[in-house]
Amino acid sequence: MEEEYDIIMTNGDAIGIVEVKYKAHENDLDKLDRKMQNFKKLFLIYQNFKQYGAIASFHINDEAKREALKRGYFVLQRSGDLVHTESSDNLTVL
Repeated sequence: MEEEYDIIMTNGDAIGIVEVKYKAHENDLDKLDRKMQNFKKLFLIYQNFKQYGAIASFHINDEAKREALKRGYFVLQRSGDLVHTESSDNLTVL
């Protein structure tokens, strides 16, 4: 098994996995689901870490954004010249 991860961030006992796309679609969320599930199998050192996921994109359509939030992911997107971050109350911690 192998995966390609765009951005991995650690802090204390937490790890963040960010999938980066220029234009994000719902099928990119399926890829992120798979990567999230495989991460701790591939990197046993992080077995006991809390794991958070995010999709980062210059553009994400409303349906994909709703689905990402529903799945418990952070949504990082550009808003004008700024980067805008959203999350839902049901963040997934693995």
